[in-house]
Amino acid sequence: MKRILPIFGILIALISCKSTNIIQESELKMANESVNLYAFIGEKISVIEFDPNENNTRIEIDSITGDTIRKVSYSMDYGFKNKFKVLGNVFNELKTDTIEFIAYNHYGRPKFENYKNVLLYISLNKEKGHYYHQKYQSDQVQKDKNGIWKGMNGESIKELFMEKRNGVLKARGIFE
Repeated sequence: MKRILPIFGILIALISCKSTNIIQESELKMANESVNLYAFIGEKISVIEFDPNENNTRIEIDSITGDTIRKVSYSMDYGFKNKFKVLGNVFNELKTDTIEFIAYNHYGRPKFENYKNVLLYISLNKEKGHYYHQKYQSDQVQKDKNGIWKGMNGESIKELFMEKRNGVLKARGIFE
């Protein structure tokens, strides 16, 4: 009998922790597959700078004269190849445990690089087959004492997402 009570107590504690995680996961997942946006909680693996102006020359033939035209485009942004572990989907589902995406930043290194865990917003360019970061959009997050993801000022993940959804993402035409 003395052995059964501690075992029973441990089982109850484990079951209650698992149910908290299930509730938290279901609260996070929102979806609308017609919207080209993925919001997720990620853990930084790598952020590597690259030159966005490398290989930026295109050669075309003028259809009227037959002349060769050399077109060069320049980016005023810094470019970064990013790799993050997907800890939780918030909006639409990334069906992978790690994600690679490209970020451009006019001011230097991206702010999200400074955080271990971050709520990120990315979109898929179907033509190029790459995910791209929604410029300047991220929120530092951490787990509270109950294991629930929160913003740095105690905001829920849903509150952080809805603020972006109804603000900058709506202004960019991602949401109506």
